[in-house]
Amino acid sequence: MNSAKYAFYYMLSLVTLFIMSLSFGSILFEIIEKFFPDITRGIYYYNSSPLKMAISGILIATPIFYFIMHKIYASLKSGELKAEAEIRKWLTYFILFISSVVVIGSLISILNNFLDGALTINFVLKALTVLFIASLVFGFYFYDIRRKEFKDQKLNKIFYITTLAIVLIGLVSAFLIVESPTETRNRKIDQNILQDFNNIKYSIDNYYNKYQKMPQDLIDVQEDFNIINPQTNEKYTYNVIVGTRYRLCTEFLSSNLEKKYNYYDGTWKHDKGYQCIEKEANLEEVKQVIY
Repeated sequence: MNSAKYAFYYMLSLVTLFIMSLSFGSILFEIIEKFFPDITRGIYYYNSSPLKMAISGILIATPIFYFIMHKIYASLKSGELKAEAEIRKWLTYFILFISSVVVIGSLISILNNFLDGALTINFVLKALTVLFIASLVFGFYFYDIRRKEFKDQKLNKIFYITTLAIVLIGLVSAFLIVESPTETRNRKIDQNILQDFNNIKYSIDNYYNKYQKMPQDLIDVQEDFNIINPQTNEKYTYNVIVGTRYRLCTEFLSSNLEKKYNYYDGTWKHDKGYQCIEKEANLEEVKQVIY
């Protein structure tokens, strides 16, 4: 028996199981947050990065996990790897140990959030998610470590098909709620524009405080920031309306009226397309007018 080879197989199965389980759990957590959001967190900025990381983790780790497990059980069936082999027992219990640590840590974190004021249904669903994943992992490996005969692989096939179906359901659900790469790119471009707008606002405030008048052109206030739309390569439109009230206009690729992704989405509201946002110099809060 090649102990090094099977140590590699079991350790790789542990890593891919860890990634696959956490990714699946993360998808379920994101679905729970979508339908049962925690209102105690104050201003909520939506972040789809964990969901995208979970999708990536499942797509990469799942086929590797099932391939490695197939290799292990093919060796057990052929007799190349003995059921009584010490390396099999040690590494299986090591997988169970690491899984136990992850489950305990996850439950502690979820319970802490509940005690800190999280929504009860949010807490219950997340706890059930962790216990469901743990039951699958522990149930299979505790059964597996007691097995002596591996000629009949029927139970293995049932486990693989069932878990694969569950993972695929989670993956499809994630694709239904995650934004597409194009949407993400458009949103990031718009966030850069809003950062420019915010920099322009502060520069206009400083200009007004210094000269007691409004700048006539963005060139008058340009510092180390952009005054050109990175997507259209056209200069942002700036007009003084009356007094200290002014308007900034440009083309946006997305809308932030429904979801807030960062601070700027809360202070610079816009729809998709050519939009103008009104602000007033030297005032911290002004109701926006969106066209």
